[in-house]
Amino acid sequence: MEYIIDLLILFIILSCVFKLSMMKWWQQLLYSLLLAAFAWWSVRYAVMQSKTQLADYLQNTATLQNMAILVTIESAVGLTYALSWLGEGKQVGSHRRVIRRLLWGYPSLLMFPVVFYLLTQVVFTATGVSFQTTALLFAAAIAILLPLMSFGTIKLLPDDASRVELYLLLVTFVCILGLISTQNGRIIYAVRESPINWGSLSLTLLFFVAFAALGYLFNRIKWKRNK
Repeated sequence: MEYIIDLLILFIILSCVFKLSMMKWWQQLLYSLLLAAFAWWSVRYAVMQSKTQLADYLQNTATLQNMAILVTIESAVGLTYALSWLGEGKQVGSHRRVIRRLLWGYPSLLMFPVVFYLLTQVVFTATGVSFQTTALLFAAAIAILLPLMSFGTIKLLPDDASRVELYLLLVTFVCILGLISTQNGRIIYAVRESPINWGSLSLTLLFFVAFAALGYLFNRIKWKRNK
């Protein structure tokens, strides 16, 4: 489970970097400073955590359900932005341009719990160093590295469409990993065994083939008329 959580955090950071690369430089800097200020402010709560307490959080059903909701909402927002951006050039669905403008300035809210989690891990690792110094260095690293990573992404992929496509893939992976990592493996209802209804399966397959054939014939007739 810890490896899946670490992988999920990695994809959240990468998706945030790609989203920041499609924003203006002052927005990147402002968001990075906001995350740095959050890290500095939350150190008082990070030092109160322990590895056992964090492990209990990751095994708690209510906590996992809340995490699943946040990941799903974040993924839905990211997918909406990416799909509206990629479909902007089409004449049909011009409302996508409005949606893209509304979501253009939204970077990522999942980065705040990620920053808090990483800060706790840094505090656990940096034994013997004062908490204020650790938080200051961690906040400075966020304020510097996040804009640099966004700038490097722009240099490596100057084409906006390529970055949006990769952002779409990253958000999809975040959604999948989020749903996997927020399950604790408990089965509430046992699956009842029942015999296979071959008649219903055959009827469903027949309807599927019939409607697929009708759709194919309709497209062929429409294509011939347009030609």
